[in-house]
Amino acid sequence: MLNSPIDFQTLFLDMNSFFASVEQQVQPKLRGVPVGVAPYIGGSGCIIAASREAKLAGIKTGSLVREAKKIYPKIKIIESRPALYLIYHKEIKKVIESFSPYFQPLSIDEFIIHLTPREQNFATAMKLGADIKDKIRENVGDFLTSSVGIGPSRFLAKMAGERKKPDGLTIVKLSGLEKFYADLKLTDLTGINHQLEFRLGSFGINSPLDFFQADIPRLRQILGHAGRLWFYRLRGFEVDNVQSPTKTVGHSHVLAPEFRNRAGAEAVIRKLIYKAASRLRAGKFLAAGISVSVSFHDASGFHQSKKVPPFSDTKSFIDHVFEILKNCRWCSGCHCEERSNLDFKRLPRAEKNIGSRNDNARPLTPSYVSVSAFNLSSSHEIQLSIFKDIEKSRQISEAMDKIDDQFGVGFVHPASVFSAKDSAPDRIPFGKPRYEIRH
Repeated sequence: MLNSPIDFQTLFLDMNSFFASVEQQVQPKLRGVPVGVAPYIGGSGCIIAASREAKLAGIKTGSLVREAKKIYPKIKIIESRPALYLIYHKEIKKVIESFSPYFQPLSIDEFIIHLTPREQNFATAMKLGADIKDKIRENVGDFLTSSVGIGPSRFLAKMAGERKKPDGLTIVKLSGLEKFYADLKLTDLTGINHQLEFRLGSFGINSPLDFFQADIPRLRQILGHAGRLWFYRLRGFEVDNVQSPTKTVGHSHVLAPEFRNRAGAEAVIRKLIYKAASRLRAGKFLAAGISVSVSFHDASGFHQSKKVPPFSDTKSFIDHVFEILKNCRWCSGCHCEERSNLDFKRLPRAEKNIGSRNDNARPLTPSYVSVSAFNLSSSHEIQLSIFKDIEKSRQISEAMDKIDDQFGVGFVHPASVFSAKDSAPDRIPFGKPRYEIRH
């Protein structure tokens, strides 16, 4: 049964243009200049953060770099630096912790604070929001701004925070919901995309106010069970505080030109395994399934999954993946799984024919690789393995994790990853932080 909503229950904080603002914070010459942050700064790169100035010039988050340069040719495109943004995330987290222990990071630049009964009034909630904003500027960065929304639930608090950007502080109360919705478009509501907007419109719901005024039977007719959730969500009931369990842990990467051969692809795969295995242990998971994919430039591909004994150590992950990859066809018209593309090119003709069906076999060009672990279970009660090698691998993996925790992810890595250590860099996810931020 849902608890009745109460005003001033949740404070939502969103850092404005976070990645771009951090770059402007550490590089003062960029202040006042349109800036776009992208994981890849070539024309096909995607802008994951646009500075306030870039947004005013008409450049939106999600634009391609080439599109942004057409709109504003002098825009500064900065390659993203996840490690830097995680440092600032940690400092902002410290500020929030100094005000309340009842908070939760929603992503690298979003936080919610659950207000206590003593804080659930207009004056106290407003002061808390203003004080947090001021202390972030004072302690973390004078160029960093944030928007704060306060409401009965995380949905309404987030919606309130979206109303005044950048650097706003807004409260929405239950008694003012009709007026609040009257000033919005359907797509202003978090979770409503154009497809859902069209579906609602086909049933005569053309605005947030129409949506709010619809009853449960009508919303269930349109949206099924989700209609009931929307009925309560729009009225301030907390229906969004259930976290979905993690089902898979994995990584993928589009190969750079120098890695578009079998040897390069396998080196990058090892790097992806190393990262994914570290995340498995950080999440205290055991995996009982492995999936591997390789795409080639000729539009062919390889994908295979299999169940395996539960594991969390890096060596087992590598062994399982490369056992699967024995089934991958790396050349057209041949079965030369034992040889890398680089080796294949250097072999004399007589040796090239070994394992081949014909003399016209050519190495395929890999363009994309991915690995993932699934069938996850908790590893809180890991038992010592009776197999000496497995137990040794687990201990080595945990020792490497401790070094990475102190000096940064990837500080220490196996020799087999060395050739690809700069490939597949960490990316900032749009969701909760990929790695736990430790003090």
